[in-house]
Amino acid sequence: MIEVLVSEKLVVRVPCAVIEHNGKVLAGQRSAALSFPLQWEFPGGKLEKGETDEQALFREIMEELNVEIEIIHKLPVTSKDQGWREIILVPFICRLTTLDITLTEHEQILWLDPEELPTLDWTEADLNVIQNYYDYLSVKK
Repeated sequence: MIEVLVSEKLVVRVPCAVIEHNGKVLAGQRSAALSFPLQWEFPGGKLEKGETDEQALFREIMEELNVEIEIIHKLPVTSKDQGWREIILVPFICRLTTLDITLTEHEQILWLDPEELPTLDWTEADLNVIQNYYDYLSVKK
């Protein structure tokens, strides 16, 4: 009998923020140097060992945008299997508690009306977040 060692797939948990402000939603354009160059995403980043999703989100938003947020609501978790790794997006609807945004990782940000979100070239995983956000908005009204 021959045993085959199957390497475990890398699973990356990524809390992200759907930041609402004055009726608009923040979209961040990924850096040209990152994976999915110049595609759009909701800001956030990888969970580090020992962190909760919320702690990681607060840290990542401070690192990427230099602002503080308040979490309003957690949206359903979505995942995207990329073959060698699986990205698990953990989206939270948030609002800014500080307003002076400084970009450290994104090419640019845009504030869009919710219905304008699909006009951008989003990463595949973030498209599911948009749909869940629309579901949330439809129940909220």
